This record gives sequence, structure tokens and C-alpha cells, in this order.
Amino acid sequence: MTFCDRGIVLRSRPLRENDRIVTVFTREHGKLEVAFKSVRLAKGRLRALSEPVSRGDYRFFMKNDRGLPVCTGGQTLSVFPRVRLSSDLLFMACHFCEVISKITPLYQPSPDKYDLLLGALEHLEARGDGAGMSSRPSAAEVAGHATIGPWTRRAFALRALDAAGFGFRHTSVGLDARVWDVLHVGSWNEVRGLDSDERALDVLDDMLRRFFSEQLDQRLHTLEFVR
Repeated sequence: MTFCDRGIVLRSRPLRENDRIVTVFTREHGKLEVAFKSVRLAKGRLRALSEPVSRGDYRFFMKNDRGLPVCTGGQTLSVFPRVRLSSDLLFMACHFCEVISKITPLYQPSPDKYDLLLGALEHLEARGDGAGMSSRPSAAEVAGHATIGPWTRRAFALRALDAAGFGFRHTSVGLDARVWDVLHVGSWNEVRGLDSDERALDVLDDMLRRFFSEQLDQRLHTLEFVR
């Protein structure tokens, strides 16, 4: 069976000498573990489509319903180039991908989560596109415009959990009601514009950490690299 879908690469890992197993989160087919043949070679034809934090239009072949899909072609739609010029933005993008991966079972479509992840990555890409930068900005230029704000990753986690059916939107955790509302439904620019509140951030971090560890039995490895 051959099928096509747009997807975002959440992670990849080596397979044998020249191949990769790539976790692709597709909009219509959900999270897939996909074999990419020969992409670790210097001239691997599908190499770009297998890179983490990239978006593509993929063509997959699956021999049977229980087999591992193989990527047989596709087109790269975005590698989020400005995100890759800033370590802060890239780490945040990887964190978003890990959150989605940890709360998403295989083969269960979730267009809401897909749209959330894509919108968040596009926001990070826009943060690397500050006014006054050249069309091909240097890493230093991007870093100077790459302010993410302390609430962004928390808002993403809350929205991802909402989309997965674990939402806290109607739970009182002691945060200001306006802040709580913006974190769940405000624009990313509104989230970024919220004033920092160390006590509230600590409360939210503790709640999310306990939920992932106690309810999902998961640890987010990218947390140590993001603010």
C-alpha cells in the first residue's frame, strides 16, 4: 500500500549502517515510525526529509498493515532555517517535538496536535526573522531577535495536553485568570508578552513535571536545554 501525507519529523535514530528510523508526525495518519533507506550516506536522496524539526510532503510504502512504512519519496516543505541559526530556538523546537511525541500513540491521527505543533514552529521561525535583518541573517543577527519569553514552552505543553484530552484549562492552579486564559487560547505573541512571574512559573513547572512523570511515566529530556 502506498499513501501520501504531510508530516513533521519529531526525531530520528540510526538503523544499521546507512539507514534511519524516523518518527514522522503526519496530519492524517498520526505518528509513524518510518524506515528511510540510505539517508546516512553523503548523497542520500531523502536525507533532508529525515532530519528532525523539518516538514515535508511524504510518500510512504507499507507492505502490510503491521509492517514498518518505508519512505519512498517526497518534497521538503520547510527546514525552519532561521530556527536552526539560534540554539535557543532550535532547542525549543526540539522540546515541542518531544512533548508531542511523548503524548501521541502510534497510528492515531490528531489534526489538532499537528496544527498546534506546526503553528508553534512557525512562530519560532518568525522569531528568527526580526525587523531589520538581512535576507540571509547571520547567527548573531538571529540570536539578537530570538526572544521567546518564559511562558512559551509552558503554554505549548498545556495546549498539547488539551489536544490529547488531558487538559488543565478548567483546573484552578492558583494562576491569574487572565494569564491562564492567554496560556491556553491567546496568540503566541500574547503568550510571549506576558510578564514574568517566577512563583507562577515554578507552580506551573511543578504541575507539568509531576503530570508527565506520575500520570504518563515520561521524562522530557529536552527540558534541561530550554528556559
